[in-house]
Amino acid sequence: MKKVFVLFALFVLGFNLNLFAQTDNSVVMEIAGEKITKSEFLKMYNRNNHTPGNIDKKDLDAYLDLFINYKLKLLQARELGLDTLQSYLEEVDKYRQQLIVPYLNDAQVTQSLIEEAYERTKTFIRASHILISLPENANPTDTLNAYNQAMNIREKALKGEDFSVLAKLYSDDPSAKDKKEQNYKGNGGDLGYFTSMTMIYPFENACYSMNVGEVSTPIKTRFGYHIIKLVDKIPAFFSTVDLSHILVGFDSRSEQESEKIINEVYAKLQEGNVSFDSLVRVYSDDKSSASTGGVLKNQKVNTIPANYVLQLSKLKEGEISAPFKTPFGWHIIKPISYKEIPSLEKQRSVIENRISKDERSFKSLESFADKSMQEYGFVEDKEGLKEIEKILTDSVFSATWTIPADFANNSELFRIGDFSFTVYDLAKEIEKHQRTQPAEYLPYYLEKLYNTVVLEQVVNYADSKLEDKYPEIKSEIKEFSDGVLIFSITDQMVWNKSLIDTLGLQKYFAENQQKYNWNKRASVTLWNIDADKSETSKVEKILKKAVRKGWTNAEVKEKLSRKLKIKEDVDKKIVFKWGKYEKGDNKIVDDLFWSDTTQEKGTVKLYENKGKKIMFLILDSWLDVEPKNLDECRGLVTSDYQSYLEKQWIESLRTKYQYKVYQDVYNTIK
Repeated sequence: MKKVFVLFALFVLGFNLNLFAQTDNSVVMEIAGEKITKSEFLKMYNRNNHTPGNIDKKDLDAYLDLFINYKLKLLQARELGLDTLQSYLEEVDKYRQQLIVPYLNDAQVTQSLIEEAYERTKTFIRASHILISLPENANPTDTLNAYNQAMNIREKALKGEDFSVLAKLYSDDPSAKDKKEQNYKGNGGDLGYFTSMTMIYPFENACYSMNVGEVSTPIKTRFGYHIIKLVDKIPAFFSTVDLSHILVGFDSRSEQESEKIINEVYAKLQEGNVSFDSLVRVYSDDKSSASTGGVLKNQKVNTIPANYVLQLSKLKEGEISAPFKTPFGWHIIKPISYKEIPSLEKQRSVIENRISKDERSFKSLESFADKSMQEYGFVEDKEGLKEIEKILTDSVFSATWTIPADFANNSELFRIGDFSFTVYDLAKEIEKHQRTQPAEYLPYYLEKLYNTVVLEQVVNYADSKLEDKYPEIKSEIKEFSDGVLIFSITDQMVWNKSLIDTLGLQKYFAENQQKYNWNKRASVTLWNIDADKSETSKVEKILKKAVRKGWTNAEVKEKLSRKLKIKEDVDKKIVFKWGKYEKGDNKIVDDLFWSDTTQEKGTVKLYENKGKKIMFLILDSWLDVEPKNLDECRGLVTSDYQSYLEKQWIESLRTKYQYKVYQDVYNTIK
């Protein structure tokens, strides 16, 4: 007895040890040589709308079958080369590029840029500028000359010369100058009020760092050098505003006449006997808004004149401003509603999207590149650039430069990780990407191009390491690419095949026709007559007579039009519709006929509706159960045929490829 107990205990212990020996890395199944671990299978199971930690055995078994089918389909897709098609490679690459965007940017830098942009939306800036234009590829001499010119103009402004006069004299911004032939008064460099992400980033940075009245040193942007005068800085009191305005312009009258008219308008408003919008329609010269009561909706601070902003800052919703003058004429405005600045969280996605499209985005990318240089080890030897200088000529600016045949310098310019970039590699980049452009100082051109290449290659290298560094990227790309393959192979084997294989579809329908029958139906004609409800009894008599006499619907329509004296638009005023209706197809038919299936054919029923039209329904006959033809159920048959094709396909896959489930491991999944 003792021996039996010991053997039993050892058996139980051995069984339990076998269970506990299974780990998450244990192989739960093998499909055509591919080993799938318990953890991989569970991960897929949990990602497919299952609640982690709450596993239903029946549900798990069903998923096991789906998982095996999924893996077998992928095998065949790869065997057929669907993973080598250009369309597949492009789709997966496009997905990857979208997926890695957050990883190629410094999250901290991006966050600080978002917060900076948001904080700046809380302040309205008004600035004037003088632009000394300069091409981005200007040589050092031209750059220095432009800078010196800008400094000289700044000195004049600092000594008290009128900034707007200086702008009209010297600025290369066309909006600053008067154009007499076009009757255009220049703005004298005044940019009005604006806020964050309205101007290019270096210009914006300068403005938000200045004090009111200050004149900046020359600020370099891609357009050239700017001398900026900060005119005003006020708290932002709206994100957008709806307002009404009256404009009495100077185009067709003198300034004195305009002033007289606007004062008359203002007097009428003060009396309160006439509405604002009615005066707009009579007096406003802004024809685009006059028809709508002068309303301008969703205006941002940079879309309305600076004087409007100043007036609005004094007005509450519904208040009317006193007349004020701008270069365009005399104005009266009335704010309708101010919309407050949304919270950061509500604006985050919009701000982030805008940042990604302007110069700020380079700050984040450059930060990522700097960190990648430190992470993977970046070294450079820029002495090699002197070798490029010896062979580079101005022909590069006409896109005709070629590498000399005897040039073969393979000394290393820079290295990151295990990637090396040589002097000759840079020469090839220059030859490949040269374009027709204004000539510039060659050493400056070469230095700029070298820095661009370094940034590009460093980012590319770090990009190539992302899957190793972040396993979740590799996992998501694999899941997406497998999904694309599953779609492609299923389309080829099932969906598209069901659409083009008409003979197969017809054969399937013929073999399974007993599945596609009409239930009992009511054959009914619905009549809609656009006539006075007092004519209802006349209509009913004609329809009942039509049933007795066996008139056609066309004959019935002709009799009705005569009896009701309808001579025009007969086809619109007398409409009939015939159909066969199963129970549930039509509520009116259900109410009048399916509620009592003992009614005989020829029964005429009035439908009491709330509309103006008279509606009668005629029961033409009851139709017994009968088979459908293919055209009557093509959609359903096609769907069933696709299921049939998929079932056949799965059976062939399970015959073609070997697979095995290790039950001892599978049974440990709970």
